[in-house]
Amino acid sequence: MRQRIIWTLVAIVVAAGVFVFLLAPAAPQRVETAGWDGLSARTVAGAYHVHTTRSDGHGDKAAVAAAAARAGLRFVVLTDHGDGTRPPDPPEYLSGVLVLDGVEVSTDDGHYVAIDMPRAPYPLGGTGEAVVEDVHRLGGFGIAAHPDSPRAALRWTDTASPIDGIEWINADSEWRNEPRGRLVRAGFTYFFRPAGSLATLLDRPVTLDRWDALLRTRAVVAVGGADAHGGPGRRVEDQGRTFFGTVGIPSYEASFRELSVRVVLDRPLSGGAADDGRAVFTAIRQGRVFTVLDALASPALLDFHPVPSGGTVSLFARATLPPGGQIVLFGPAGELARAAGELRQEVPADAPAAYRVEVHLAGAPGEPPVPWLVSNAIRISPEVVVAPALTEHGAPSTEHSIPPFPWRIEKDPASRAILRTLNHSAELEYTLADGPRASQFVALASDLNRQGFRAIELDLQPDRPARVAVQVRTEDGRRWGRSFYVDPAGTTIRADLASMRGLGEGAAAGPAADAVTSVLVVIDLTNAAPGRSGRLMVRGSALLK
Repeated sequence: MRQRIIWTLVAIVVAAGVFVFLLAPAAPQRVETAGWDGLSARTVAGAYHVHTTRSDGHGDKAAVAAAAARAGLRFVVLTDHGDGTRPPDPPEYLSGVLVLDGVEVSTDDGHYVAIDMPRAPYPLGGTGEAVVEDVHRLGGFGIAAHPDSPRAALRWTDTASPIDGIEWINADSEWRNEPRGRLVRAGFTYFFRPAGSLATLLDRPVTLDRWDALLRTRAVVAVGGADAHGGPGRRVEDQGRTFFGTVGIPSYEASFRELSVRVVLDRPLSGGAADDGRAVFTAIRQGRVFTVLDALASPALLDFHPVPSGGTVSLFARATLPPGGQIVLFGPAGELARAAGELRQEVPADAPAAYRVEVHLAGAPGEPPVPWLVSNAIRISPEVVVAPALTEHGAPSTEHSIPPFPWRIEKDPASRAILRTLNHSAELEYTLADGPRASQFVALASDLNRQGFRAIELDLQPDRPARVAVQVRTEDGRRWGRSFYVDPAGTTIRADLASMRGLGEGAAAGPAADAVTSVLVVIDLTNAAPGRSGRLMVRGSALLK
């Protein structure tokens, strides 16, 4: 009797295993690469957007590198959560994989990844506009993270700031809006074919349409974000992140085998970490990068370039195509051409436009189906950059101005501040309260008598690189403001009322100028840390009619 029960249980387990195996997605197709030797040597596979135990990842960077090596990758870009004040680790090779260090910054408008950036002189944070400006000024390259995330706190929502790049797909966001049945199936088949099971949860993201809209005005680089955490990790940024409960999947290796990026270098990697790191970052900055879903087919190689031809430009595209694959060319009006082999298309040489290609596979997962390969864009004419100037240097203009009232101090009870005034200038010496973060702040305030004005102009000089908030307040306590960078050499800033953003509840619409009762220059924990001391000189100020 016992033997019969054992054999029955074995039969049930085997049948269940066969059933799940039959449900599992197909193995990735192997793609022929004959004739691609030259480009293949310069095309390097890697993973972008990876978290370690430094923030909410499951493994340290050595574990990440080992997993990347097993997945056949040559580099990884770490993007642990932070405020930019930790010096980035220098490039290094671990397990034969080049490890590069970046940072994912939380802003009021979602998350923004900064790569190839030195240590920030103060904490980066606040509005998306302010962080984008800071990353630019520090020489970094910024990428809007998971713009399709169903979680509002993670999703990048700033549509106006001049971002450098955008994640056209984020693997960690894709499963969040899937039906429960598909999630359960992927969870079971994951143990038979991890990467392929993860890929069944992908759809064609609407971010591709947003990216195309951005490309109509300027160059924006698109990359695929693995957003790999390697398991449950420490859920400090996202309490709902862990896929399929507490099982601890997907692993780093599964994430790296699902989706990766390819950079096309001028020459093969040399083995010198510093030089190779510079080469990889330069390729990303220049858009010499494309994204591949390795769980569907591999390896992927792409040659996409323009050839001038009189009054037109010939676009040439070829790729390592799996059986049934098609190269699809997109232009300003959408799909322009497609081919089952090499693609050539003539386009006007005198019309500003961006063109990119995708490779579509028959039977790809998703509704609509996700593309297997997504290139970056080729711009045929000089790019048009639309970016408002946030700061101006030089002496403030006082034409048609109303001098503001004298400055006074506002602060939290535990912080300290001293105000010294001389004629029309003022010097603030401050120390934010030490200890746990408890909304410490120090501000210079000036009371108004409901004057009509359109802008505030301030000539500020801090004792170190800093960021301050210029705010206005109405009698009922509602506030609006905007963040500005100020330099030790002195910075003149102009804060237009029309550009100010509502702060807190009840301040969505801009304030009426004659309703403003106070102007404030605020130093708080948005871009400073508890215990921070410093000085800020107001060398001139004016309200502009």
